[in-house]
Amino acid sequence: MTPFQLSVLEFSVAAPASVLTSGTALAYLRRVRLERPAIGTFNSRDIRVLFTFIVFLPFLYGLLPHWALTTFLSITFASALSIGLRPLLSPAMLWIVVGTLIGGSIWLNRTMLGTVWGWQLCWLEGDLMVLLAAVAISNLYVQGGMKFKHVAWFALILACYDLAFTTVLPVNSHLAEEFLGWPLDPSFGMRVGLYNATIGVGDLLVYSLFLIAAFKAYGRTAARIAMALIVVFGAVAVSVAPLVLDSFITARTDVAIPAQTLFGPAAFVAYLWMRRHYGRERTMQEFLASSDVVRPTGSPAAAPAPLPTPVPEPAAV
Repeated sequence: MTPFQLSVLEFSVAAPASVLTSGTALAYLRRVRLERPAIGTFNSRDIRVLFTFIVFLPFLYGLLPHWALTTFLSITFASALSIGLRPLLSPAMLWIVVGTLIGGSIWLNRTMLGTVWGWQLCWLEGDLMVLLAAVAISNLYVQGGMKFKHVAWFALILACYDLAFTTVLPVNSHLAEEFLGWPLDPSFGMRVGLYNATIGVGDLLVYSLFLIAAFKAYGRTAARIAMALIVVFGAVAVSVAPLVLDSFITARTDVAIPAQTLFGPAAFVAYLWMRRHYGRERTMQEFLASSDVVRPTGSPAAAPAPLPTPVPEPAAV
């Protein structure tokens, strides 16, 4: 493929994956309530813990043998899927669906990779798992108390991490190649001929967090701005950047572009503008009481309890 064709292929995966995953996360936030974990208020310490986990996770992937890594990913996906599907399915159906998805991924990747059609089937099944996992975890964090400012700082920190671990220490690129063709690949992808285009579950998680946190904090207009930034900096810029580098800076066509390095600063600037323009973020309680939440038909909108009607005192005789 030419560099232009590769960029089109990358965009044809990154744009639908980003929009579909973050849009599904938003629909889930508006309609489904997750049981809030008893972890207290989300704060900057939680961001540091989450970032530390993300930093060391690639090294864990590189050190574990494939059978151990498959076991670890099976547990991880099972946990994420069960969190998101529990409010929607009965316990028996929940574990049937989770087991089918995880077992199907392992079986398909072991038996169906001899043809392009087999690759597409494996990608399709894996894409569904990655989408559901990103939707569930993003809602777990935001419904559990993660604020828009936490997401903005998290995206900015990940921008530095993504740049370092893609250019200086290319662990991410190595992992993408290492996972290709193995069960439970934590990325959303598609295959055309001999070429695969992918976007990682971590990128989709950040986009989903950014969209639903903006919606929870400031409403529909903020969500539209957030979605536009996801498309421009999470899909278009990442797909076009290799062409720009190839034309003006390098002579290579295989330059890996760290997505969060482009998206993180834009997301943080957008948060600063929204905070100055809209003011204080809504709390989860305020969001739940607003018209932005879709309620079942016939269910009255949440409203403050009316004040009791004063009882008139009896007239003096």
